[in-house]
Formats: sequence, C-alpha cells, structure tokens
Amino acid sequence: MRSAGCIINDLADKSLDAKVERTKLRPLAATTLTTNQALIALAVFLSLGGVVWMFLSQTAQYISIIAACMMVIYPFMKRITYWPQLFLGFTFNIGLLIAIAHVATFTFSWQLLCLFLSLILWTVFYDTIYAFADIRDDLKANSKSTAMVMSRSPKTCLTLINVFTHVLLFLSFGLNGVIPVLIGVFFLQTLLSMWNPQDPEDCIKIFKHCHFWGLIEWAWLLLIRIISP
Repeated sequence: MRSAGCIINDLADKSLDAKVERTKLRPLAATTLTTNQALIALAVFLSLGGVVWMFLSQTAQYISIIAACMMVIYPFMKRITYWPQLFLGFTFNIGLLIAIAHVATFTFSWQLLCLFLSLILWTVFYDTIYAFADIRDDLKANSKSTAMVMSRSPKTCLTLINVFTHVLLFLSFGLNGVIPVLIGVFFLQTLLSMWNPQDPEDCIKIFKHCHFWGLIEWAWLLLIRIISP
C-alpha cells in the first residue's frame, strides 16, 4: 500500500515534479513511464492490498478505508496548506491503529493517543527536513510545505517538535520508556546539529538517517516484550 501511495502521489504531482530539480527525472515526470503503465502497477498493488484487507477484522477494515482515502487526498494537500507534512503524519501512521484494531478489541486510551501523536510529530520532523531539499523549486512551483513555515528558524522549530515527540512518547511508554526517550531525543537532536538546511544533498542524507529513530524505538519495544511478555 505504501507503493500504491507513491504511485498516486507521482500521478498527482507529475507536472510539479517536472519543475523540481531533484524530482524531474522521476519516471512519470520525465515521461519514461506512461500514465497507463503507472495505473496498471497501481491496480496490481491495490489488488494485493485488497487480499490482505479481506483478512482484517471489521474495525481494522473500516480504518483501512479511511487510510486509503487519506492516501488519495495527501498529494493535493501541498496545494492548499503549508502543513502537508502533518496530514502525511496521520496518513503514514494510521497503520498503528489498523494493527491494534486487528489484533485486539479497539478501545481508546491516552497511551495509544500519545503514541499515535508522537509518530505523527516524528513524521513532521523528518519530512520537513526532506522538504528543505526542494524549498527553492517548491516556491517557484507554488507548492507548499512546513519547510516554508519554518524557514526562518528551522532548527529551533524542529527542536521543539523533537521535544514534544518524546514527551508524548514518554507519556505512552511510562517509566519503561525512559531509556528509549532519552536515546531518541539525543539522536534526533544530534542529526539536527549536523544538518545544513541550505544544502539539498545534506537534507536528503539527514532525512534518510531519521529512520534509525524508528529502529531504536521498535527494538526497545521488542526487548520489553521479550523481558516481560
């Protein structure tokens, strides 16, 4: 479904991508792939996703339909709001709600809400860094992003997001989360200190390193599960 989302995004953005230096060679933007070919690939991925969807619990199926709608809407958010990364955070991380709804009776809890919000902020954190790589071309193409909102003081803004991400993560994990929270906030802050917002290549490099945060938090949860199942 992530691949399907990427295809939908590239179909919607092919005219914008052609105006951005970093994305102008994407297959649809560069016309090395036709729209019909992209639609065939999309149909294949959606069909595979549909097979998985049939085996989900009813609640998880309902949430999945919402997720699919958000996936279609997301590419157009950069045309109407400076906060498309926030919408992306909801879209990417709704998988958490789908998974929980499938394996257990879905009930609201503050711990779940805090975890979900922390993941959304993490997405805003790394995708804003990513958006800085294209900020000059995006301004010319009238494509909006949180990078434009934070352009005057990017490191300060992202430091605040980093702090709020880990406050929410601590509220979700409780005392079991002290170690991953401290490691996580230090790791993302270290990336920020190394980051040069004016260098597009450095933006992409730092963006790619952000996935290690997810690995750290996942490894800690796995460890807790093994120690006290």
